[in-house]
Amino acid sequence: MKLWVVVSSCLVIATGCVGEDEEEGGGLVADSVCSSGLRWTGGNEESPLMHPGMDCVSCHAGGEGPDFLAAGTVYGQLDEPDDCAGIAGVTVQITDANGKTVTSTTNAAGNFYFDARTALAFPVMAKVQLEGREKMMSIAQSTGACASCHVAVPSETLPGRIVAP
Repeated sequence: MKLWVVVSSCLVIATGCVGEDEEEGGGLVADSVCSSGLRWTGGNEESPLMHPGMDCVSCHAGGEGPDFLAAGTVYGQLDEPDDCAGIAGVTVQITDANGKTVTSTTNAAGNFYFDARTALAFPVMAKVQLEGREKMMSIAQSTGACASCHVAVPSETLPGRIVAP
């Protein structure tokens, strides 16, 4: 399968979070609709694997779970449906307005996030890396809600999913 990187007008920020559910793959089941072959079926069960592709930042700002400064999912294709697992092991490097750089790796669902205690000065630039290949965003971002732009159905103004290199 050929994988392309598409990272444009929205922020990509990542940090791995490995917990018991992730190690066991809790909430992820086989699904042929998803390019990864896995879909989240755990509903709103608290897990770092929950709801790949959905707007983590906005949902968590509503009082459920920890607050996130930034979060999203990295996929294998542009039009992956919500709740399909993404690509594990993708490194995301963020450089903030003051030159501070942070890096992390996507989890088993392709999800990544920084909690609200992470100190980054917006706007930020992001770079996605996998197996020696990389793609850098071309425009600095002022939001950490990656899925507010990186949606399942690309359009003229929305670039589609964040896709692994």
